[in-house]
Amino acid sequence: MSKTHNGLTRRQAAGGAIGLLAAAQAGCAWAAPVAAGPKLNQLGYRPKDAKRFVLTVTPGDAAPRAFTVETLTGKRVFTGQLDGKVHDLTATAGEHVRTGDFSALTTQGRYRVKVDEQASAPFGLAEGLYGPLVRDAARAFFLIRASVAIDDPVTGIRHAAGHRDETALTVDGQTRDLTGGWYNAGDYGKWTHMAAISVSQMMWLHELRPAPAAALKLGVPPLYPNLPDLLQQARWGLEWLLKMQNPDGSVLHKVDSGPNVYAWGQPPERDPHPRVVQPGGSLDAGVFVGAMMQAARVFASQDHAFAVRCRAAALRAWTWLEANPKVMRDDVNYADPDPRQEILWATCEMAAVTGDAALGARAAEALKAIGAFPFFWPSPQVLGAMSLARGKGEAAATARAAIVDTAKAVAADVRADPYGFSARPQAYYWGSVEVALNTAVICLFAAELGEPSARDTAQRLADYVLGCNALDHSFVTGHGERATRRPYHWTCRVWGLVMPGWASGGPNGGAPGADPRLKALIDAKTPPAKCFVDACENDGSWASNEGQTSENAALLLATGLLGL
Repeated sequence: MSKTHNGLTRRQAAGGAIGLLAAAQAGCAWAAPVAAGPKLNQLGYRPKDAKRFVLTVTPGDAAPRAFTVETLTGKRVFTGQLDGKVHDLTATAGEHVRTGDFSALTTQGRYRVKVDEQASAPFGLAEGLYGPLVRDAARAFFLIRASVAIDDPVTGIRHAAGHRDETALTVDGQTRDLTGGWYNAGDYGKWTHMAAISVSQMMWLHELRPAPAAALKLGVPPLYPNLPDLLQQARWGLEWLLKMQNPDGSVLHKVDSGPNVYAWGQPPERDPHPRVVQPGGSLDAGVFVGAMMQAARVFASQDHAFAVRCRAAALRAWTWLEANPKVMRDDVNYADPDPRQEILWATCEMAAVTGDAALGARAAEALKAIGAFPFFWPSPQVLGAMSLARGKGEAAATARAAIVDTAKAVAADVRADPYGFSARPQAYYWGSVEVALNTAVICLFAAELGEPSARDTAQRLADYVLGCNALDHSFVTGHGERATRRPYHWTCRVWGLVMPGWASGGPNGGAPGADPRLKALIDAKTPPAKCFVDACENDGSWASNEGQTSENAALLLATGLLGL
């Protein structure tokens, strides 16, 4: 589970992201069978998108070779030639590949790519192609709400309200109601930093695509009057975060059943383990300030009274954080010994919302020292940098440069991989799909700031996640012919039901923390880009097939910015 990072350091946990910019490691001499069929984005493309596929070939196969694009009934609509270069991906995928491009095809429809008799998975070509995926990614947050009964006719997920003891948990000798929020990953833990990152990405989709985001219909019961469906989801997470704040302004870290205690295979209402609270520290206060100050901005025109609540809570947390910038808490599940990134998020948001020039200067100096990359759960500062970047003045210019320069830096590495992720073996680590999605978010932020080429980098990363990869596998449930079917998640383990629009962790070639099934692949010298197990049984693959809220929020934001 995400909770089973078991001793992974922050550096190891973020290894996939760091690998996108790190020096390449030496390749290994392994080989994989030649796969049959072109590999591409199985969801598909919008008419004006770049459209690429990858074909596994033998090392010397550089001869001219044609491909066709056909309707599902066999009508040929496009003919092209494979690129003449054979790419050596031995170090990552254990194979050699060639690529094809059919970007000139713009007629809407359902198609396959064929090379000789090898056919790709079917894919779509349409303007509104991403709409159902964006909807499902957002709707998943309704299905993982904690402390409430769920009766969903779409997926069949039904259960009573769980963890009733959260209505009266003891914090500093006082009884607190800490119900609400989301079950973060494959288990029933609830974390402040994961919720804050998730609500921020929901709000960013609303800020950057206000009209289509407001029109997004999720088909779930509304809780808050007059709010659009996407902000309904964000408000649910924000309300729980507000409960996690202490009277002195500090913020609690998490609510769960204690370190490595799980009710795997049991529905929420049958979890036999008492819930416990872990105190927070500077990290938690930092993400809280970041999310709440953004909420004060976003909800100002939606619900003024709620926006005022969020701003007041953020200011109390900021006051505490200024006096306590180095309060650390141990977390065996999400080890992060460095709160500077979370404090930077808070500082950027404070500067952006208040217009305080001194805070802007502080944020700019920290951005120069830390940067905007990687964007991962231990380093969410780009969410604040984007707020700062949309303003005026020197601090805003520094933030814009940090985001745009990062997008330019990762572009070369993404383009070096025909599959569109990374040609570096160390990039395939715990949470590699989240790394791809988060990197796409940075690039899409850069595109919003005036760097149009960054959108192409984001598109390549999205293509990778949705099927253009060495496994010919879409890492998002319900989207793509060869999509994840057994995500390591409690809904699948308990009832065999799969939420559409939930992202898997992704290929993981790192032995630390690997589950037995994944470790067997690693020990067998499987190329890192193929170290993935689609299984959720008791011995399923938490280290490659478990998603989490921050990842799904990145899926929501990236696909929303690409397709809405």
